[in-house]
Amino acid sequence: MRQGGKVRQESAKEAIRNAAAELFAEKGFAATSTREICQRAEVTKPVLYYHFGNKEQLYEELVLDTFAEYQREIRRATRHGRTPREKLVEVLSAMFRFTRQKQNHWRLGFRMVLAPEKESPAINYVAMSQADERLLTEIIREGIRRGEMKGQAKFIAGAIVGMAISSILGYLLTGKPPLDRSLARGIIDLLLAGCCRRSTER
Repeated sequence: MRQGGKVRQESAKEAIRNAAAELFAEKGFAATSTREICQRAEVTKPVLYYHFGNKEQLYEELVLDTFAEYQREIRRATRHGRTPREKLVEVLSAMFRFTRQKQNHWRLGFRMVLAPEKESPAINYVAMSQADERLLTEIIREGIRRGEMKGQAKFIAGAIVGMAISSILGYLLTGKPPLDRSLARGIIDLLLAGCCRRSTER
């Protein structure tokens, strides 16, 4: 019985998180009420307060836990590539895969960056997004040390992040382009065409 109760509690907590992510992405933090979250999650207010305390705590935990999960995924991806170029493709593929799986979380992040609400908990989304650029910069510097790439690592990393964000925005708004490995490889190949020492183009 205790095991069954634990499963039900975990299911309720996940339902609350999913409902909150949807509503925060649709309406924003201030316009979303705890009552709406409970209705969509099909739980009572005491259940929400038991798991999260209040709406602010729910929002913060949702954002920070998702970011931590995202960081684990993309850092895990760096272990699958043999070369710096392959690692870049793996990281970008992981970023796209996570976007497909957590679309509401990305919409929430974009919403808060582009139209921040004064009433929402203070979370530095810009600083969080810079973690991607730092990881990519590390990989590119490895490629430069190995003689496989040239140029300014931070600049190249920023270009990759820019193209990735543009693709993700397009996907969230229109469903295109498809966020898959083919797109990830195309972006990396395009940007590295002028960053490889063996390139014959001028």
